[in-house]
Amino acid sequence: MSDFFDLPDDSFVKKNTSDRKTDSNIYNPDPNAFNGSYKSVFRFVPYIHDKTMSKFTKYSAKFWNPLTKEALYVDCPSNVGKPSILWDIERVIKGLEKEEPELHKKLKDSFSRWHSNWSPVYIKKDPQRPELEGQIKFFKFSSQINTIIDGQINPEENELVAPKPSINPYHLLKGKDFLCVVGKKTKVFRDWSKCEFMDDVTPLVFKVGDKQVAVENSENSIKLVQEFLTKNTPKLDEYFHRAWTPEQFDKVAEAIVSTITPRPVLNMVLDRTKDSDMKAAILAKLDGGSAPNVPAANLIDESVEFKSEPVAPAPTVKTHVNNEDPLEPVSASGQATEEKDEYDALFDDM
Repeated sequence: MSDFFDLPDDSFVKKNTSDRKTDSNIYNPDPNAFNGSYKSVFRFVPYIHDKTMSKFTKYSAKFWNPLTKEALYVDCPSNVGKPSILWDIERVIKGLEKEEPELHKKLKDSFSRWHSNWSPVYIKKDPQRPELEGQIKFFKFSSQINTIIDGQINPEENELVAPKPSINPYHLLKGKDFLCVVGKKTKVFRDWSKCEFMDDVTPLVFKVGDKQVAVENSENSIKLVQEFLTKNTPKLDEYFHRAWTPEQFDKVAEAIVSTITPRPVLNMVLDRTKDSDMKAAILAKLDGGSAPNVPAANLIDESVEFKSEPVAPAPTVKTHVNNEDPLEPVSASGQATEEKDEYDALFDDM
């Protein structure tokens, strides 16, 4: 039979495609993709490019237009200490919960503001996706995980039991591995209640080639882990707060006018807000005019500091997050030795 009659089968079979974008730099232990449960072990590590950003928090917001089925996502100006009408909207909506429950629900369906925490993690064991083991990704987590971290750094005092020592899980010599057990709470929300830190305080153990290397308090070990983290930790720049462009500013004003209704509720927001530029833009739209021009800001503004405990600037050779127990190179002469040792082969593998 002539090839003229052949038809490509793939053209008639519906393919399962998704418009959802995935970020290869983000570690996402998603139970929905693995029968409702996800288990792994990883280690929170310092952000080698700027240790004060080893854990940072960012507020974001979403407007949802039920008529056009369009969503608008923006970062909240409160991230950089500026007046935020998004924060004002959140407070006004919350104040309606008891007296106007139906209106409260309607507005919550149209607007939400939340915060997320970010940290780099070294993935030690992941049976679901073993190809990720030995890599450093960014872990985006909620307040539930943040509370677990803070419980290690600032343990609760109890008169009935001996006080627990303060442990910074990010410490490369005296930190802890994290057992991540994620389940499904609902179709959208995840259950993080079974996550916990391991009991043992251990150094970071990372993979170089086919070898597992534990961090030590020695000059060569510090040099090796510093080089490993520098080469393998992605940059956080694109995840920091992004200031609104003039176009985004105008879209936010339009979204507020269309979703924060009825007018008395919007008036409450306008009376409350200290964001004079946004207030003027909204009033102009309500009067049928155009929003005033707003100068463009820097793409990335100063981000939120890791506030779980004070972090002092440290020399680049150190491998700790806090400065309670500095990790200094051990050398009898104070100088790096030129003799060959087991670390030379490890550097070659990197």
